[in-house]
Amino acid sequence: MAFKKIEKEFCLSDDSVNVYGYRLLTSGLQLERFTPPIGFLMHDRDKGVAVRWEDLQIRDGCLYGKPCVNETLFPGLAQQVEDGFYAAASVGHIVALKMTDDPVYQLEGQTGPTVLEWFPRECSIVDIPGNYNAIARLYDEADNLLHDLTDKRFNMDKKTIEVEALGLPNLSAEASAEDVRNAISDLVAKAARTDTAEQALADLKATVAKEKVEALIASALADHRLTAEAAEALKKDYAENPEGLKALLDKMPVQQTIADRLETKVPEKYLGKTWQELYASGELEDVKKNYPDYYRHLKERC
Repeated sequence: MAFKKIEKEFCLSDDSVNVYGYRLLTSGLQLERFTPPIGFLMHDRDKGVAVRWEDLQIRDGCLYGKPCVNETLFPGLAQQVEDGFYAAASVGHIVALKMTDDPVYQLEGQTGPTVLEWFPRECSIVDIPGNYNAIARLYDEADNLLHDLTDKRFNMDKKTIEVEALGLPNLSAEASAEDVRNAISDLVAKAARTDTAEQALADLKATVAKEKVEALIASALADHRLTAEAAEALKKDYAENPEGLKALLDKMPVQQTIADRLETKVPEKYLGKTWQELYASGELEDVKKNYPDYYRHLKERC
């Protein structure tokens, strides 16, 4: 097995708001539970462990560490890290032990909770700082996705039916059993109509929010502000919060693709393919001959 330690310190996490709207307090990090301190490449566990973090320490509200790269599984990755092509770290599979919505912890632009106590199960090497491509979701200690769990905080008053509001007639002490049954039947019928109206309003709000979110995501994809993977994650996380999604996307710069920068337009059939794919299909020579700038771009990414 070949490993190479990079003598370059990375900031693995700090107290700032991430792109998903929540933030992790470094003061609540249980660093001793981040064991083994490993990470993947772009959070892709299927490709194997890419790094082991060494010299971990907390300073000035930040967690720092140095990556030891698994050169056996990822040949050339260490050089790419040293050259700055992979220049950031991103904590993933975050186990949230204690969270709060208390405004006292809220920072400007924060739309999600503040995680007071937590630890990560991995910290990946990534290309873009700020978690734009990371699926940095919150889990509990049983590995359940926290934002997929049913909210157990019920407002019982919301389900209480008030007699006066529904027009239930006052029953005297002499009221017959039939009078009571009729009054209850009227109450149930009116409650059913109320529930139906509330559900219809909720469905309409959800539909409008979904359409706004899809339009925002489509615009961000067209401007190259998001990858397809990040778009799917944000679409799910902000399904009911288009305002929060818009505020987040407005902070992301429009990206210029390699195709936009090339003087000679590259055919669509070549775009998106790797050096290896073009070589295997026999198309690489045509790219080298007719589109040298794109050829050099692909070669640099090998």
